[in-house]
Order: sequence, then C-alpha cells, then structure tokens
Amino acid sequence: MTEVVSAALLPGMPQLLAGDPGPSWADLRAGVEQVGERFRESDVDTVLMLSTQWFTVLGHQFQLDPNPRGQRLDENWYAYDYGHIDYDLRIDTELAERWVEQTAARGMQARRTHYAGFPIDTGTVTVSALLDPGRQFKFALVSCNLYAEVDSIAALGETGVAAAASVGRRIGVVVVSGLSAGLIQQWIEPSQDRIATPEQDAWNRRMLAAVVEGDADEALRLRESFAREAAADSQFRALAFLRGAGVLGKPAELLAYGPIWGTGAAVVHWPVFERDE
Repeated sequence: MTEVVSAALLPGMPQLLAGDPGPSWADLRAGVEQVGERFRESDVDTVLMLSTQWFTVLGHQFQLDPNPRGQRLDENWYAYDYGHIDYDLRIDTELAERWVEQTAARGMQARRTHYAGFPIDTGTVTVSALLDPGRQFKFALVSCNLYAEVDSIAALGETGVAAAASVGRRIGVVVVSGLSAGLIQQWIEPSQDRIATPEQDAWNRRMLAAVVEGDADEALRLRESFAREAAADSQFRALAFLRGAGVLGKPAELLAYGPIWGTGAAVVHWPVFERDE
C-alpha cells in the first residue's frame, strides 16, 4: 500500500505569521492551518518536506538532528514581528537515515546535517509553526540543490517515499515553494499587497489550473516557460519532487491563492490517497 496519505504545496514566506496580516496573508495562513488539520485527520506520522529556502550547491543535505530548536532571524524581514520565528522541531531520524541511504544508492550525493545551531530556513520554520502547532508530527527534511536537474529532484521524492515505506511511516508530502517571485521593491502596508505584474498573475493561475486538475504532463510542459516568464521560485522544480513522490497528476484542491509582498503564493492540498491493492 502507498505510504503517502496526503500532500500539499505550501508557501514559506514569514508574512503568514504576521500579527496584523494583509488579507491574502491571512487567507494563505488559514489554508496552511487547514492542511495541518487534514494531515492530523489522515493520521500522518511524518511530514516529508522539501523547502526551496533550504538551498545547497553541493549535493543534497538531510537533517539528522533529532530536535533542532531556536529562533530564526529572517535576513529580509528582521524589522517585523514575523521576522523572528521560534521553532522546536521533531525530526524522524530513522526515516531520514533510510532516505540518505536510498538516495546514495541512486548515485546521488547525500550528506547528513547534524550540529547545534544549524540555521533552519524560514520556509521550514514558517510552515511547521502553522502546520503543526501542537508538535504532533515528526519531519524529514531535505535541501533543494540549486544546480540539480529536475530528474534528481524527482528522485529525491521517490527515495523519500521508499524510505518511508521501509520504516512503515504514514507520510504527508510537503513542498514549500512560492510561485512567481516578483518582489515589490519598496516598503508597503499589508493591505497594499498585490501580485507584482498582471502577467505573473496570469502565469500563476495557468500553472495552478494544470496542477489542481491533475494534469501532470501539462504542468511539467509549462514549467520552463513559467520559470522564465514569471521568475518562478527555484524554477518551480518543486513540481519534480511531487512527481517523484507520486503526488503530481492526482486531482487537488486550491485552498488559497494570493500575493505575499508581490510574489505569488498558493496552498494546494491533495486529499487522502486511495490505498493501492
């Protein structure tokens, strides 16, 4: 039977944690919280997560510290309440070790990360705070290699699911990624937020339509154009991770879409998967 019981595409900008959020920030936050509720209803054990904000240039890193904790001071938004984010994560080290082994067996460089004070990225701490406020889930975290081909990113999804199967985990697959990356280049009030350009908004909606409809071929066909025309976050290679994990291609629900400081952001949820016979 499949080990993936639910999945989501989530935004990782810290504005979701603002005490006085803009309308779209509040909608997106509510969407992430709703995904957390659905994961709990699906009895998820571990959240298998790739965040584009944990980026590396040499291979793929896997978090092996069983309890990373501290406060993230965001390098862009440190002047705001949402730029200081406390975190206290529970890492599924057994799954992570198997993930490293499975990835290395595919001929990919897999590196273990385990030292005090490691700088957990803003995307991971933002999403974990909203997805799992009660610390019910464990997490298995992998970095996003800036130079990896899409096939390698897809392989990470495959090896993550295989690792979960080997240790009997029910997993929720999560990619933390934005859509268009056109930041508004000035300080704004939350209520002034908007997608940077109408063209980027149109591209976001076109891509989301393909993803939500479960049209994996169309979404992957559009990816390079989307990356070029909308300056998509990390070339929107998060799609490849979802494809490798067996998620992309299944119908999904769009829970929220809107701007975060000019960028495009969405909450997409794939419901509980049917168990394979």
